[in-house]
Amino acid sequence: MMPIFDLQEGTECDRAAVASVPSLGNTTDLTSTVNAQQLTELPPPTTVKAWYLRSFARELLKKAGLERRMRYCGAKLQTRLQGVSIYRRPDRVYGRVGGVCMCGQSLACPVCAPRIAAFRAAQVSECYKRAITGGFQAKLCTFTLPHSSNTPLSVEIQVFQAAWKHYQNGRKCIGREKDSLGNHLAREVTWGELHGWNYHQHQLRYDKPGTYNDDLNRAQWLAALDYVGRLRSGADRHAFDAGVVGSEAGARYVAKLSTSVEAQARSIGSEIASSATKGRNFASLLLAATQGDLTAAKTWTEGVAYVTAKKVSSVRWSRGLRDAVGMGEDKTDAQVSQEEVLKTDEFLGALLPWQWRGILKWRAEFPLVIAANNGADAVNHFLSGLDLGSLNEEPPTAVQTPIKGDYAYARLQSPISHQRPTHHEQTLLV
Repeated sequence: MMPIFDLQEGTECDRAAVASVPSLGNTTDLTSTVNAQQLTELPPPTTVKAWYLRSFARELLKKAGLERRMRYCGAKLQTRLQGVSIYRRPDRVYGRVGGVCMCGQSLACPVCAPRIAAFRAAQVSECYKRAITGGFQAKLCTFTLPHSSNTPLSVEIQVFQAAWKHYQNGRKCIGREKDSLGNHLAREVTWGELHGWNYHQHQLRYDKPGTYNDDLNRAQWLAALDYVGRLRSGADRHAFDAGVVGSEAGARYVAKLSTSVEAQARSIGSEIASSATKGRNFASLLLAATQGDLTAAKTWTEGVAYVTAKKVSSVRWSRGLRDAVGMGEDKTDAQVSQEEVLKTDEFLGALLPWQWRGILKWRAEFPLVIAANNGADAVNHFLSGLDLGSLNEEPPTAVQTPIKGDYAYARLQSPISHQRPTHHEQTLLV
């Protein structure tokens, strides 16, 4: 199913390309609730694309039989919650859906990853300012290893981790870190038709000026590659690179590599940054899959299967760095991925589970939150066109934990029944 609007430019695309999409009727076109001019003014095109890509990603994961958190991102109801809340947000470009789970995958999720990257970028930027003010020098170092087109991503990451462990062990590591305040480590995954999967890491370091020896660390990384059997011709020129980071923009870049490689690299314009644009990241592969690229779809599914199983995250801080710069406790990726709750959010009503399943069926999550910012009447008009009734005025209720001995408890614990309680049984639980 193709999007109704061109996701790059925010303009209406060729209707012939979506002729196979089941018609939603005049009352449920995006323009029926929000006119075309209003739509292009309100949501950034990148946000429209991200929500659409997430719905497409869920279908790919389902077809592949992968039971991952990312498969249910933005779709599954939160534990014991019997409905979805819809909010109008007067000071934001679109409304909010409450009561659904977010996966918090910082490398591959089209919605969570950019949200996490933006948060981490702001943190890295603040840390950079404090470290520079404290008299430390910032350097961005890139570590990669030679790879081939027929090697699975799982093998690439395992080999890299073995090399990294060898690089970090021993007296050489102690000597490298004794004059260092700490570092941020960004993991990046790209894929190219010629060389296959490319997993590499970028380290933004804060050291006393003149103490980090580029040539010595290049030699130590090459020795690590030799240890894992990946020292190839040309590795001395391409496997390691380092350069001084002289601006906050460069610091923020390290936190955004995993989700917006191409755009960020071109905006910085340095040799180190541009080297990251070789190949396609998860977002690029998923976008190509929506356009019918079967190779991209298969490749994306393979990559996501591994990074979600191993819970590979995008940005990590070295131990003690937060305390050293006085930045305190951190939020987890799962916490960051949750949409911010604002005091100005206006509750419009709730959708029952069957109504929410209808929204997901038509990939209508984003049109729904666009309608939400026009009020409850606009949402009800949108729902009616999908034969989904109207908003319920009461917030969704949570199913309470049944007490042992109750009829409902016995039914819920029955090994032959995994269905939700009936309406009558839910009443008994309240």
